[in-house]
Amino acid sequence: MADNSDLGRKILVAGQGGKSTLARALAAELGLPYIELDALSHLPNWVETPKDEFRESVRKVLVDNPDGWVIDGNYATDLKGMVAGEAETVVYVNIGFWLMFWRLFWRGVARARDKQLICGENVETWGRMFGRESLLWFLITHRKNISQKRGPRLREWASGSRMIELKGRGALDGFYEERGLVRGA
Repeated sequence: MADNSDLGRKILVAGQGGKSTLARALAAELGLPYIELDALSHLPNWVETPKDEFRESVRKVLVDNPDGWVIDGNYATDLKGMVAGEAETVVYVNIGFWLMFWRLFWRGVARARDKQLICGENVETWGRMFGRESLLWFLITHRKNISQKRGPRLREWASGSRMIELKGRGALDGFYEERGLVRGA
């Protein structure tokens, strides 16, 4: 078992292309609660939590878990660095556009086919997967913003935290291996 104590006990995993799986693996390895921002942001039937309620829910998670957490998600505009500023370590998963696109596509197909619960108590549907509210649509329409602004914004908000950028699939795989993490933990 690898020693991952250098990561601290308050970890934000942000970015795209594997952040949720990595966040779950870190939480399992470190014995910390896993918190998914998507589940806090979406009420049943895909109703978006009002912004002030969402921020308050996240603030409550931070206060209620003083001994640590692994938080998975982005929500930069809504949270304005609230989680990154509290984190001891920010892991930024930065996977290239095409790999991310195909991962989202095939994951969406599996979720819609199998009616898997996501984002709290919601289910992916074929219409939603290919509609304007889908992650694929968000990725395509925000590609430039994601690739050019997310990393620098995270670094700014996490200025007092350790920042680890995993750029590309090889870096992500290497992180799992070097840290002794298990996917699907």
